[in-house]
This record gives sequence, structure tokens and C-alpha cells, in this order.
Amino acid sequence: MNRGNRRALILAAGEDLPAGPPAFSSATLIICADGGAALARRWGLKPHLVVGDLDSLSLEDQKFWREEGVPFHTVPARKDQTDLELAVELALEKGARSITLVGGWGSRIDHALGNVELLYRLALEGVENELLTSGHRLTAFSGQVKAKVSPGSFVSLIPLTPCVRGVRTRGLGYPLSGQDLHKGSTLGISNYALEGEIGVSLEEGVLLLICEQ
Repeated sequence: MNRGNRRALILAAGEDLPAGPPAFSSATLIICADGGAALARRWGLKPHLVVGDLDSLSLEDQKFWREEGVPFHTVPARKDQTDLELAVELALEKGARSITLVGGWGSRIDHALGNVELLYRLALEGVENELLTSGHRLTAFSGQVKAKVSPGSFVSLIPLTPCVRGVRTRGLGYPLSGQDLHKGSTLGISNYALEGEIGVSLEEGVLLLICEQ
């Protein structure tokens, strides 16, 4: 894989997790944001790097990964960014153009909403992105996107910019054919898939696509 098109898998400490790790290749960059290193150990994944202030990673897990030769990028507890944002920035520095976040959703709603903002940032930078939970896949995008889904599953579209213009959909029960979606409205909530692949495109703005998995 070309380093400029590299994919990154970032593991964090949120509790709402898929049943197992997403598929990835040997070229995928694996970064753990603090307590995400415990998840990596549980799933049998060796990270390329652990970043954070280590407040949510046990001493036992720290010792395990250090003995495995995994480098740590340790930061002060008093900082201006979350550990997950620092992990995203390191992934971008290392050439990632597609980033999957796991462990980015859970009981810390402030962190969860902040992670949606990270998806928004990645969309603005033209980086493919997704956040995976136990039952959903979130992705922020401009332009267009396709997604594999189960027929009948819920699909929601949420504007991340004040106005998302010219939204068109394919394969949804309530089709959109060029309408604008406005931030502060629930118009795009609880659509549903008619087939196994859907498509969404837009003319301007950033949209959050939430697919039930």
C-alpha cells in the first residue's frame, strides 16, 4: 500500500464496541489511544504505537506492551486534546488517508460527541473515516459515499454544517432528490435501506451517515 493512501485503525477505551476487530491488512497502521491498548491486547492485535496520558491503561497492560517492544508516546494529563485526537493526528502524520475508529463511543457522551467532531474534521480534509460501535457505523463525508447495509436496516443522515445542499440518495425508503438538509432539523433521521448497498451524494457541506449494522 502506498504510504500516502495508508489506512489506520485507531482503538480507544469506549465501551460500545463491535464484536471483534474490523478486517484490515498487514499494511494497516494500528494506533491505540490510551486504554485502547487494553482492547488491542484482548483482541490479539499488536499496535504500532500507544499514545496518551495513560490514565485509563493499567500498569499491567503498559508493562505487557513495553515488553513486546511497542513504542509509547506519553503526554501530560493536562492537555488541550483528547488522547483519541492525538492518535488521529499521528495517523495523519504517518500518511493515513482512511481512518477507522473503534472504542470511540460509550458512557462518556462528551467524548462520543467530540469524536463526531473528529469525523467532521477528517471529512473536511478529504480523509475517509468511520466510527464503529456494537450496532452502527458512522461516517462523515462531502461529495458522495456508498455503504453496504442490510435491507430494512435504519439509515440516518445528519448535517454537520449549517446547510447540506443538494442531497440525493439511492436505495433508501424515503428518497432525497436534491433537497437541502439543515442543521437543527431531524428530517434525515430514521430512513431505511431497500437493498444491500445505498448511495448518498451532496453538492455542498458535510453530512454524517449513520448505518445500522
